[in-house]
Amino acid sequence: MSSIPLRKSFISRDLALVLSLRLWQAGAGLLTTILAVHFLSPEIQGWYYSFISVAALYSLFDLGLSMVLVQVSAHAFTGLSWKPDGSVEGEATAYFHALAHSALRWYGVTALVFLVVIVPGGILFFGTKHSASIEWLTPWLVLCSFTAAGLIVTPFLSILEGTGQIGRVYALRLTLAVCGSLSCWATLASGAGLWATVMVPAATLLIPLIWLLRYRRGLLQIALSKAGQGFAWRNEVWPLQWRLGINLLCGYLLTQINIPILFHTQGAVIAGQLGLSLAIVNTLGLVAQSWITRRVPQMARAAATRDWHALDQMFKRDFTISSAIFVVMALGVLAADAWFADTKYAQRVLPFWQLAGLLVFVFSNQLIGGLAAHLRSFRREPFMAALSTSAIVTVPIIFWAATHYSSAGLVTVLASVNLLVNLPIACFIWYRCNRAWRHDS
Repeated sequence: MSSIPLRKSFISRDLALVLSLRLWQAGAGLLTTILAVHFLSPEIQGWYYSFISVAALYSLFDLGLSMVLVQVSAHAFTGLSWKPDGSVEGEATAYFHALAHSALRWYGVTALVFLVVIVPGGILFFGTKHSASIEWLTPWLVLCSFTAAGLIVTPFLSILEGTGQIGRVYALRLTLAVCGSLSCWATLASGAGLWATVMVPAATLLIPLIWLLRYRRGLLQIALSKAGQGFAWRNEVWPLQWRLGINLLCGYLLTQINIPILFHTQGAVIAGQLGLSLAIVNTLGLVAQSWITRRVPQMARAAATRDWHALDQMFKRDFTISSAIFVVMALGVLAADAWFADTKYAQRVLPFWQLAGLLVFVFSNQLIGGLAAHLRSFRREPFMAALSTSAIVTVPIIFWAATHYSSAGLVTVLASVNLLVNLPIACFIWYRCNRAWRHDS
């Protein structure tokens, strides 16, 4: 049995790049919050975050494939190596070629379907809240176009990440995050309002595309060429993909859809408070997840080679660090909210105890996500039934609570269900599957 080498340092190069991206997102999110409060009215702030929330539906059309490709390509790249032109060599080259070709074809269809569905859907939804003082239609069309086109480059980054190119991928993602944020800030400062929502999707498309054309043209040619042999999408990808897709749908229903719900039931101002609060607490989650994210390809290879010691060592160490860091940052956010309670910035987010409840909700999501990442190393997804059942039951309650008790009722339902129901069930499933699957493999 081969052993997966572990880096003993607290901050490795890959982790440093992942952390740099997350920390930039955290700092940029804070500055974006300040600029949004300064340059946008409370009403337009609600439109701003509602735009972002509805456009985030692209993750549902992805059906979890971006995460699955990391796992599948980590397995498929065994015995292969990169050539200077960005192509690969080794015995399983044809299999890898077929994977890349099938992934690009899938995302091409997905981008088209997303555009056809989301454009008229958004026009119908936002049209019911039409305001003569807000120019929203053209920014919405451009936002949807860039978001759809950005799906085309997604499979290449996931495949590169799965093959061990974590440093390159996250350096690229850091570059596009910096460029997207800078252009977003400039747009906000210029008074262009909702056009600021377009900037990050534009960077997400253009910067990776330029990088791929320059440094990984061989991978592009592989994906565009005739498919290789030996890869069966239905057997290799689809069993995990559709389960992850349902999980993402449930995640959307329990997080991002809450902003449009408040937008519809309580108006743009309260929706903007939730949107800004979610942006802050989700950023904490992204930073804390860095320790687990950089280990995903290594955990997949450890599971493939049955190196249980390396798998357990990687997971336990990084899961503990990730959880502790989230708690420390969450306490810092609550302290800052209390300190600036009398300023207009605190008034643009949820009240203190609602913000605390939202942090409890996101932290429990963080724990569930860490357990799920560990089990996906086996190329399986056991949480689908539990999370889908929870979402089906919870969403109607959320809508009722938002209608009658505004954001306070919504946050109470989210935090209670996640902490008292979803997290205990996830822990039980993780314990049972972690033992059983090792024996089965």
